[in-house]
Amino acid sequence: MNYNQITYSNLLELSHSDYTLTSGEANIKGWPVKTGENRIGKVADLLFDPEADTVRYVIVLLDEGTTSVEDKKILVPIGLIDLDTNEKQILAPDFHQEQLEAMPRYIMDEVTPEMENHIRKVIGSPAALTMEDEAVEIDRANFYRHHHFDKNIIPQDHRNN
Repeated sequence: MNYNQITYSNLLELSHSDYTLTSGEANIKGWPVKTGENRIGKVADLLFDPEADTVRYVIVLLDEGTTSVEDKKILVPIGLIDLDTNEKQILAPDFHQEQLEAMPRYIMDEVTPEMENHIRKVIGSPAALTMEDEAVEIDRANFYRHHHFDKNIIPQDHRNN
């Protein structure tokens, strides 16, 4: 057994991939991210799954003072955000301070299945889900079928251009 081998998820930042936005797809990079009335950061990029041809996460650069860690980027599953095209902002779940602190720091090309499992555990608010995740190993083959990833496209900007 090789205990030191790290397996990375096959996810790419959109800005470092061949993917280009098509007409009608909103370029949300740089948009502020809010939870309730509070701004927590801005969209740094999107994390793209080239095998499934879909976006999996929004990469959020947290504002200074949001956590005790400076320049912290976190991953928010795409299915948890809402797009406010009128205000050009992203609405994220009402994360508690403890959740933001507990979220693992995102580092490009260093997303592992363990990191994704940890994100789900930090976010997974229903008690039953948390208990199930702890009692049964998460099935990686069906990981992205979870409701956190139920939006399988980049959010659409429906304004007339």
